[in-house]
Amino acid sequence: MMSRASCGCMTLPSDAAFAHSFSDTLGIPCTEARLRRFPDGEVDVQWPSEAVPHTAVVVASLVATQTDSLHDRLMQLVFGIHQLKAAGAERCIGVVPYLGYARSDTKTTATDMLGLQVVMRHLHYAGVDALLTVDVHTPAALHNAFPGPAWSVDAIPPMATALHAHLPTQEHLAVCAPDVGAWKRARAWATALSTPAHGAAKLAMVHKQRIRPDAVTHDAFTGDVEGRTVVVVDDMISTGGTMAQAVRTCYEHGAHAVWAAATHGLLVDPAPVRLAEVGVKGILIADTIPDDRTANTPLAERLHVVDVAPTCAEELNAVLPTGVL
Repeated sequence: MMSRASCGCMTLPSDAAFAHSFSDTLGIPCTEARLRRFPDGEVDVQWPSEAVPHTAVVVASLVATQTDSLHDRLMQLVFGIHQLKAAGAERCIGVVPYLGYARSDTKTTATDMLGLQVVMRHLHYAGVDALLTVDVHTPAALHNAFPGPAWSVDAIPPMATALHAHLPTQEHLAVCAPDVGAWKRARAWATALSTPAHGAAKLAMVHKQRIRPDAVTHDAFTGDVEGRTVVVVDDMISTGGTMAQAVRTCYEHGAHAVWAAATHGLLVDPAPVRLAEVGVKGILIADTIPDDRTANTPLAERLHVVDVAPTCAEELNAVLPTGVL
C-alpha cells in the first residue's frame, strides 16, 4: 500500500472531478493548482506551499478544453510539475488519462515528427518520475518514449460493467470493430460482455480504407449482427466519421440497435451530429476528457460517461509497491 501521509494528489482545475474521484479511492488529499493568466498568453501555475507532498500524483489530461488548447495544458502541466519539484516534492507521478500526441508514435519518412517522444521528454525533464495513462494508442510506443516506468490502464472492464446496466437482459449481443486496428479491442470487449444472461457476444468487423486523414471509405463487412444489439468499439471517437459509418453499416446488416463505446470521447465537431444522424442508441465513454462535448447537441441525452478514476487509482496502488520508482 502507498504511504498515505507522504502522498498527495495535485490537479489542474479542469481535471478536478477525475482527480477527486482518484484521490478518494486512495484516501489521499487532493489539491487544485492556482492558474494566473497574463494578457500576453503566458501562465503561472502555483500550489499551496503547505500542500506539497513527498510523492505528488499529478492529474491532467493532455487535451484541449473550452478554455485552453492542448499545448496550453501541456505547458501548465510542465510548469506545475516543475514547481512541485522546486518546492520539495521528491517524486512526481503523472496521471494523464488522455495522452495527447499518443498517435504520433511512428515514422513513415525520415523527417516525420514523433510527437509522443517529444511530449514524453518534456514531462520527464520537468520532473515526472513515472507515468500512468488510460488505453494509450500503442503501449509499446509509450514504454519506448518515456524514460521511466509507465503504465496504460485497461478501461474495458469498468466500461463493460457500466454498459451491462443499459442493456436489456436476454438481449443477444455482438461487438463490431470499425476497422482492422480495433479488432483486438473488439475481442476483449466481446469477452467482457459475454455473460450467461446474454450468451457469447458475436464478433463483426467493418473493413475500411482511409482516403484522407478525416475521410474513409468502407469496403466490406464480416460477421452476423442480424437481430442483435451491437456495440461498435474503438479506443477513441474524434470527428466520428469511422464510428458513424460503422454504426450505419451494422444497421444495414440487420442490427436491432447499435451502441458506440470508446474510452476517449473527444467528440470533435461534427461528431455529435454525425452519430445522432445514424441513429446510434447510446454512446459510452470514459471520463478521460474534462469537457462535455455533447452539451446542446442531439447526442446529449444518449451519452453515458463511466468514471474510470477508481480503476486508475487501484492500478497505481497495485504497481507502486513493486519498487519500480
